[in-house]
Amino acid sequence: MNTIKKSIEHFIYKLDPKNNIWKATETDIKAIKLIAEFTEEKLNQQFNDNQLFAKLYITFYGELLKYYDTTVFDNVPQKSLHQILDTPIEVLIQKFLDKANLQEQTLEHRKKNGIKHPEQVDTSDINPDAIAMTFDEAQHNLKTMINMALAKYN
Repeated sequence: MNTIKKSIEHFIYKLDPKNNIWKATETDIKAIKLIAEFTEEKLNQQFNDNQLFAKLYITFYGELLKYYDTTVFDNVPQKSLHQILDTPIEVLIQKFLDKANLQEQTLEHRKKNGIKHPEQVDTSDINPDAIAMTFDEAQHNLKTMINMALAKYN
């Protein structure tokens, strides 16, 4: 059973007198219906309590559909999103930091050299190991930005 909902449906099927699998009493039927209602209510409440997360999930999921050039019937975008959610926050901060540091260098390089044909570009001034921000600075800044967004939109 993958989900609580499927598990409940399994028991409802077995308790249904038409299927004659289990001899369910009226109390059994009431109990499983109450569990099903409680579970549905709990899932709805969870969704309502996490609207900010839901907004980001929905938006990014849509972007991944475009990125993978697929539809909602393909599970690759969802797996990709869930892989991010499974990743420790420190790893995500480090990936962000790497991108931010490279972006800082890229912008500086572009200011100095302008936009040219790739064969005319001298990239010797780009140091992939240069640090515009430390991990601690990135972590602090991200925490601050996230907390400000939570305070504003929650």
